[in-house]
Amino acid sequence: RQTIHDFHGKARVLSVPEVFIYSSNIGSAKEAEAVGIEGHREFLHRLGILEKMQTELPEVARPTEPKVWKQVHSITIAFGHGVSTTPLQTAVGCAALVNGGYLIQPTFLRRAQEQAMSVAKKVVSDKTSESMRYLYALNAEKGSGRNARVPGYRVGGKTGTAEKVVNGRYSKDKNFNAFVAAFPMDDPQYIVLTIADEPKPEKPGMGATAASNAGVMAANIIRRSASMLGVKPDFSHENGATLVSYQ
Repeated sequence: RQTIHDFHGKARVLSVPEVFIYSSNIGSAKEAEAVGIEGHREFLHRLGILEKMQTELPEVARPTEPKVWKQVHSITIAFGHGVSTTPLQTAVGCAALVNGGYLIQPTFLRRAQEQAMSVAKKVVSDKTSESMRYLYALNAEKGSGRNARVPGYRVGGKTGTAEKVVNGRYSKDKNFNAFVAAFPMDDPQYIVLTIADEPKPEKPGMGATAASNAGVMAANIIRRSASMLGVKPDFSHENGATLVSYQ
């Protein structure tokens, strides 16, 4: 038997938004129990996380998952252990959660929005997608995604810090960090997924979690690329005042 711990435990009952912004392993495990094994597995397959992705490139890795899901698998998968998938699948699945609920097959070629929507599948409801946009934005404002904020661009996102598998066992000193960001959160147009493999603390005494490296990387990418992508800054959300507006 293993005990599930939180990295920054609050020693109290958490709400669902708090489970999200504090990255609570315990809360995620409770959510998996509430959904049930089959519901959990079906949802990850529906999002394409555990399906082999089809792109123009033939070299596509197949995700891995338990051959037979048991409760222990569902619980550990809820906080990032027990399955493996590709970064592109992660980005595509997260995009579906915030874009109104549409899973859109990725391409490396130019295509119009109409072409993209012609191959889209509705995988979550409008209400669920709206709730996820709220959680992503909340996490950037008050949770582990604060380092991903970029003034003028309403960024939302989620951290992920997991122990790496070394020689078939989870390592206690080698981590794999990720941050998935979406912007602008009022009407998400872009997803940014950053990954730090075996990160080291930036300064003595600092942690090496995703919030301190992968989240910062995402902010730097958004800060430098948003204008090139044609996303205009909007400061109306900054400190409750409208500083700059664009027509």
